[in-house]
Amino acid sequence: MSTIHIPVLSKEAIEALIETGGKTYIDCTIGTGGHSLELLSQTPENVCVIGIEKDEQSLKIAKDRLMTFGKRIKFLKGGYEEIDRLIKPLDPGPVAGILFDLGMSSFQLDSPERGFSFRGEGPLDMRFDRSQDLTAKELLFTSTQEQLLDLLKKFGEEKWSRRLSRVIVERRDKKPFETTVELSDFIRKNIPRRAAHKTLSRVFQALRITVNNELENLKSGLVKAFNLLEINGRIVVIGYHSLEDTITKNFFRVLKKAEIALVINPRCARPSKAERMKNRRSRSARLRVIKKIRKISDEDARKKIEDSEFEKDWGEEEND
Repeated sequence: MSTIHIPVLSKEAIEALIETGGKTYIDCTIGTGGHSLELLSQTPENVCVIGIEKDEQSLKIAKDRLMTFGKRIKFLKGGYEEIDRLIKPLDPGPVAGILFDLGMSSFQLDSPERGFSFRGEGPLDMRFDRSQDLTAKELLFTSTQEQLLDLLKKFGEEKWSRRLSRVIVERRDKKPFETTVELSDFIRKNIPRRAAHKTLSRVFQALRITVNNELENLKSGLVKAFNLLEINGRIVVIGYHSLEDTITKNFFRVLKKAEIALVINPRCARPSKAERMKNRRSRSARLRVIKKIRKISDEDARKKIEDSEFEKDWGEEEND
């Protein structure tokens, strides 16, 4: 099994970041180091990158892979939802660009023991940070039928949510689910065969999002990242499903309305046909870029970003 993840939309992401000409960048999801490797390779010796990652295994690979860059790369274990706290001890000064690659790495998906994929047998884990308590197994065992229905509908957008939430609870009350194969085999038996693959993808996605609190963490991370940017600094976000892309797109819209940021590519960038053929997992990726044009120096401007009235905007789809 290869531990190297092929970075998606790497050329587009790096070009968008280094156009600022800054000296400090943050890779909020460094993974096994793909994007950071390209960023460091294409910038001068006085440029440094701060890499943040929850997954200890991925972080170790990134450290080994990028060790030749020495002091130009710094590694922090944690999540982007706490980016402000994590980088504070480093006192990095003005931040020119921040990258969010929200996809899972091939390394994680291809490791059965992590439990992210229904294609291999492993424990129902799905944690990015394996020090946290909540696993997919625990989630399935403790959720009520209503809670399970809600997360399958909200985070999986699954049309069989009502049936699945009912039969899963009925089965788990008799015998808890232990492995990915147990769960996937059970789901296959309770839905039409033609729907199995897509339904399994959606169910596993919904469980993973819930276990890792991904969408709420993204909202928090985007706000904190924007506050760290210098003027003309950029945030680049690569999303892979509509839920995270909608949050990103609508948050950028909020910043644009507040007249403190400029959306660089309202239509978003997508992988080329050549990239999709080379890396099948890139096919759903969307890249969005925003540039900070004004400091959030007054409380009113800050409130425009952080006020809960915008929560509804972040969750609503808008055609742009």
